[in-house]
Amino acid sequence: MKKLILLSSFFISTIYAHECKYTLNVDVDMDKGLLRGNAVIASDHPTMQLLDTKANISEIKGASLSVDKNIQNLLKHDKAKSVEISFTHNFTPIDGDAVLLDNWYPQVDMMCRYETVVKSSNIITVAEATKIVEEKGSTRFIFDYPLDKLNIIASKNYIKNSTLTKDGMTLSTYFYQNDSNLSQIYLKKSREYFDIYKSMFGFLPFERFSIVETPFPAGYSMPTYTLIGKQIIDKEFVLNSSLGHEIAHQWFGNYVYSPNIGNWVEGITTYYSDYLYAKNENRAADYRKDMLIKYDSYVNLNNEITLIDFEHKTKNSKNAIGYEKSAFFFYMLEQKIGKKAFDNGTKMLLERYPFKVATYENLREIYEKTSGKELGSFFQTWVYEKGAADFSINNTALTFVENKYILEFDIASNNKADYLPLSICSSEECLSTKIDLTKKRQRLELDIEPTKIVFDENYELFRKLSTQEVPAVISKIIDGNALLVINRDDEKRFSKFTKIFKNFKYSDTVTFDEIKNSNIFILGAKNELLKRIVLPFNMQGDAKIELFKNPLNEAHVIAVLEMNELSKSIFYKLQHLGKYSTVIFEGEKVVEKTIKPSQKGVVYNINSGSYALKPVPQKLNDVIDEIAKNRVVYVGENHTDFSSHLNQLKIIKAMYKNNPMLSIGMEMFQKQFQKHLDEFVSGKIDEKEMLKKTEYYKRWKYDYELYRPILLFAKEKQIPIVALNIDREITKKVVNGGFDSLSKEQLAEVPDSINFDNAKYKEQLKEVYSLHQSERFENFEQFYHAQLLWDESMAKNMVDFMQKNPDYSMAVLAGNGHIMHGHGIPSRAKRRGITDYKIVLNLTNPEPGIADYMLYPSGIATQKVKKLGIYFESDDALRVKKVAENSVAQTAKIEEGDKVLAFNQIEVNNLFDLKTELAFAKKSSTLTLERDSKKIDIDIEFSE
Repeated sequence: MKKLILLSSFFISTIYAHECKYTLNVDVDMDKGLLRGNAVIASDHPTMQLLDTKANISEIKGASLSVDKNIQNLLKHDKAKSVEISFTHNFTPIDGDAVLLDNWYPQVDMMCRYETVVKSSNIITVAEATKIVEEKGSTRFIFDYPLDKLNIIASKNYIKNSTLTKDGMTLSTYFYQNDSNLSQIYLKKSREYFDIYKSMFGFLPFERFSIVETPFPAGYSMPTYTLIGKQIIDKEFVLNSSLGHEIAHQWFGNYVYSPNIGNWVEGITTYYSDYLYAKNENRAADYRKDMLIKYDSYVNLNNEITLIDFEHKTKNSKNAIGYEKSAFFFYMLEQKIGKKAFDNGTKMLLERYPFKVATYENLREIYEKTSGKELGSFFQTWVYEKGAADFSINNTALTFVENKYILEFDIASNNKADYLPLSICSSEECLSTKIDLTKKRQRLELDIEPTKIVFDENYELFRKLSTQEVPAVISKIIDGNALLVINRDDEKRFSKFTKIFKNFKYSDTVTFDEIKNSNIFILGAKNELLKRIVLPFNMQGDAKIELFKNPLNEAHVIAVLEMNELSKSIFYKLQHLGKYSTVIFEGEKVVEKTIKPSQKGVVYNINSGSYALKPVPQKLNDVIDEIAKNRVVYVGENHTDFSSHLNQLKIIKAMYKNNPMLSIGMEMFQKQFQKHLDEFVSGKIDEKEMLKKTEYYKRWKYDYELYRPILLFAKEKQIPIVALNIDREITKKVVNGGFDSLSKEQLAEVPDSINFDNAKYKEQLKEVYSLHQSERFENFEQFYHAQLLWDESMAKNMVDFMQKNPDYSMAVLAGNGHIMHGHGIPSRAKRRGITDYKIVLNLTNPEPGIADYMLYPSGIATQKVKKLGIYFESDDALRVKKVAENSVAQTAKIEEGDKVLAFNQIEVNNLFDLKTELAFAKKSSTLTLERDSKKIDIDIEFSE
């Protein structure tokens, strides 16, 4: 990092108009923490602005001090004479060190050539200098070029080591005793970096360079030296990256200067250091993705700035702009104009602006000259405007014409890029190309059958990442804007953390809406919220943090942190580990750090291709015994196909034969009606009463004849029927208002944990939603939450029964979608302890891993449900709205406007009552109507 100073706009405009020679004589008293100084400033300008300073000025000669609107001006008595200022500065020594970086001397608003004499007999001093002259009792530092400010580092503790390179450059280290053994490796590594950059840029900016250790974690670069904190000086990343970054600053920032506002130096330095090293290790695309992840983690609509507004390193959001976005800008610039033009432009920049300020506009003019290309719109988009490139596609179509596949799709973008790289992949190979983003409809002719499109997998554009591309990483929560969640009994243990974060809540008060719309930081491995949303956090080491994708909103994350002993310093260390998903500590030492995998590029799957199976057909009877011996058998169904239900019955009978302690779990019944199923099985009520009391036709609606053989067998053998489903009223409320809309009583019926974290299941449900459910639900999220509520409730209810009845096995009857791949009920029951099971599906398309057994029954029918052929005004108002052609009702001369009162003399008040009676109707029945205010009976004849 190049240490910058705040410069006035007046200074920027007049920087080259006037000469300035600044001579400093200082005496550093380390024991007293006192610096005495005398400054002599020679300038041809009659006035100079005195910048903010912590120096105590005791005398000014040759000028008077004038203050106007809090601006201090030195008004010279004689334009040709120098101004002399005597001053002192109090500082706090840090273990015998003085680090004087900001506002310690009377600084003026001009670049000056500095000559500094430091008097002290017992300290070693470092300052900006192209020449150093050791004198008796003092050291003279001469910097021959205009400099914006001067810094001094002094210490009683330094051990100096130096070497001379083959280019005649003096390299030195100023390290503390404990770290002096690192000197040679730093000198060797510095030689390597200077060799790299001399080869690239053609020259060395200075004849000397020093690495100076400081008592605080620094990473600053000044002309001719850099500061590195003792806390990190032995770290591998400093030698392999940070040191090179600071050395690159000797060309960018310390040789060619950047304005304070519109600071491009950090971007080009990052590009020529950190990014260059990654590129040399074949990690260029990964590094570009890391830059986009930082941007995604820290930058939002509220804190985003443009490159032209970036000043210097302050907070993470600005750093993601000034370092990451700016470095990516230089990468895209090189791609746009070509490597040769870019390299020539960089050399021209260094030739034209030595020890001068260059702006983005100056850069544009230079790179236009070396490339011969107009770059105004490119600079306008990326330097003067906020944001990243973004795009989406829809209306994908695949056709096969004249021996070629034709892939078409619409693409919409925000016009920040002209092209978009993509790969089109078949099951065997990928083809790469670029598409013109100015065209909405894209048409690609292919010799391969495409299975997916992958956009920008090598991260060539500065763009918004899709949620699938962003791993759950610490940087998402480290700024302190996450919602901190603790258990009430952990409040005292984590009290220091609750003061760091703006918002914290107790785990039992966090709503699903807050989870969905926030990054969550959970403290404690036993946090109640972990159980509610089923996050698989396993404690390791003395302290561990692990990040998960927020299962309710993949754009957010959930972090879990546990410590055996509370350590605030570990928390602050996390600020330097932002790119990782999991970090494990032993004591305060990092012993493991990993990044969870994420998608590479934006992937759109294309429905194409076919599965090939080599069938080995077996009769169900040949495998039914091995199916039946499992404790739980999930038997899926196509709800309206009787042959599916007949297979269910066959498996139930086989399981009963294997173990008479059998139960049948049924999706078709809701838990609150369990007692009525028990009454039916025990013979206390008959079928009709059971259907009425369980509200079968109101809540399930499918023809009872489909399930009747199963229920009658259960009654005959006294097999418990377990109502698996949750109250439909609760599901409705969740669909319309989310989980937070439920009352306390309703929440008590909801499973205490719901696993949202199954991306494959979510994708499967998205396909189901688009094909079958989009008309029933306003959006996918409604359907998704309803499906998870059904799955978790059915899993919990079946497990509750089996835990209370450990000798029982169970046949679970549910729709194929609830059990295929094990994503729905099986995985959630497994989480609760049911591990001995098999999955059987009926009449569904085969896919790898979809089930243990696939059944394809011959079509077998059962007796048809009896229908009148009447359309009613509503389910609760049995007034005839329409009579179907050629129906029983038309034959019986039922008329529009008639109101149905009873069936076979049994009162019916709604459609569900009527359907129940029809289920048990004989061939000849009687319908009681109200017509013209009169009650009449009409004979009904059903066909066989």
